[in-house]
Amino acid sequence: MSTNSTCGPIMGTPDIYGVGVRIGLYSQWVATLLVTLFAPEEEETFRIVNLTIQTSIFLGIAVQSATETNVVEPIIVLFLMCGSLSSLTGNRITNFSHVSGVFRALFYTALSAYGVWYWFEGVDRMMETQKKGCNAIAFFGRTRVDGWFRKLGKGISVIGLVISICLIGFCAVALWKRFQERLDAAMRRPRRQRPQVEIAFLVLSGGLIAFSICIVEYLIRVNDVDGLQGFDAVGQLIPFLIGILELTSIGWKILIKGLFMRKRCWFLLGKHL
Repeated sequence: MSTNSTCGPIMGTPDIYGVGVRIGLYSQWVATLLVTLFAPEEEETFRIVNLTIQTSIFLGIAVQSATETNVVEPIIVLFLMCGSLSSLTGNRITNFSHVSGVFRALFYTALSAYGVWYWFEGVDRMMETQKKGCNAIAFFGRTRVDGWFRKLGKGISVIGLVISICLIGFCAVALWKRFQERLDAAMRRPRRQRPQVEIAFLVLSGGLIAFSICIVEYLIRVNDVDGLQGFDAVGQLIPFLIGILELTSIGWKILIKGLFMRKRCWFLLGKHL
């Protein structure tokens, strides 16, 4: 029985957030979390691959929004994109001086800009084409998309855009400092350091993964979004296979190479334990 009978079944877009795409992204989140914890030297590679998949999904919903889409679909995609912030287990949120850090800042700038457009203008435009009396759900507790959550979405999008633009500036400064440090380090012997893990970030990362999965699956169910369960869409196979391969790869290395035995420095709110 439909859980949102006022709207009736909504035909989703499997190439953007079908079951294969979602499983692939969920696997990438867990794999990246494990990489930052057990093999931080591979973190940049994993992030670049993940951001490439996320960018393609974001471009898909952005292009679709310019023509026709359901008001619920952008919300689902926005929550899917936020789940990629779950790799926060090191001594920094992101490495601004690497390609992955620059790419990440640019990606979230574009995502925040889309969020600003969606919450301020897109919602009204999309709701004009919805069935009369349709109460699209945007959050837990059957929170409507045009209620208090929209005001929250506006605020978060604006703040996110400002922060993302600032991060681009930090990346430029960090890249210049890294270039200078490389010149100075060319005459020095590098010193190996233990991996550093911030327990607060680790708990936050795990919680963010669980929250993102729950909210995405909840929105799909409560809004009665249909047409997402099959793997008949070719566009689902790439993110699905990449996510499974990443998770299998890091899991194999952790077990075979004994990465879980590697000594590391544990911190709690910046204090070494």
